Amino acid sequence: MEVAEHIFGDVEVAKTLVHNVSSPEGALAATDAWIDNLAADGKNNSGNPVYTGLWTIRDAANDNQFVGIRGVFVAPGLPKNSVATFVAIARAYWGNGVSGDSSILLCQQVFEKSDVEAIYTRVWPKLNPASDAVQRRLGFVPAERHTLRDTFGEQRMLEVLDFDLWRASRLQNDEFNETLRQCSIRIGQLAAEDLLEPETAVAQLISALPEALSRSEDVQAQVVDDLRLGLLNPAWASYRMSRDAWGMMKGS
Repeated sequence: MEVAEHIFGDVEVAKTLVHNVSSPEGALAATDAWIDNLAADGKNNSGNPVYTGLWTIRDAANDNQFVGIRGVFVAPGLPKNSVATFVAIARAYWGNGVSGDSSILLCQQVFEKSDVEAIYTRVWPKLNPASDAVQRRLGFVPAERHTLRDTFGEQRMLEVLDFDLWRASRLQNDEFNETLRQCSIRIGQLAAEDLLEPETAVAQLISALPEALSRSEDVQAQVVDDLRLGLLNPAWASYRMSRDAWGMMKGS
């Protein structure tokens, strides 16, 4: 199961995919959910439009090695006749332009094989600024905001909370700053969508930390500052590529 191993089984890859993959069982459950709902032979895919689905990306120059997955789906909250897209790249292929190159192929596929008017993509700009930059470079433009609650519902938000508390609990004293920053910001973003009170969020996160970190006043202050940053900045940034904009880009 390459998706389970390289995507949901790798915390650094899976951390933005809105699932609790803190256990092997969680990684397999997330993998099954994506395949069942999006793959061409998925159990729940019988009514999906032909231009939606889940595809693997492979390295033809390296024995068709697994690179990642790319998907298109009809998402809650989007305007009529629009789709959303996502990508997840195995860590070994980060920095090789796979996300951008596959986005171009995907847009071409959707606009040529359907009458869809727009393709949306969503990123976590405070957690993955590189992905945010890719959208802008490709010509996607900022779009109306879609909340986590509207897109996924409270149960998936709770999964994210549990996952980030688990990540915080595994931090080591000498390598913790970036992961703690990410967890603090995102838990603040969950609090901003009323999943829990900000004071409760701070208390739960500090309590989850290993004892040596949780007792540090500097660490506690950093958690408060980063969580506040999450409260003030929405989790998702939504971008849009319209059919007209795509046509102009291809014609230029």
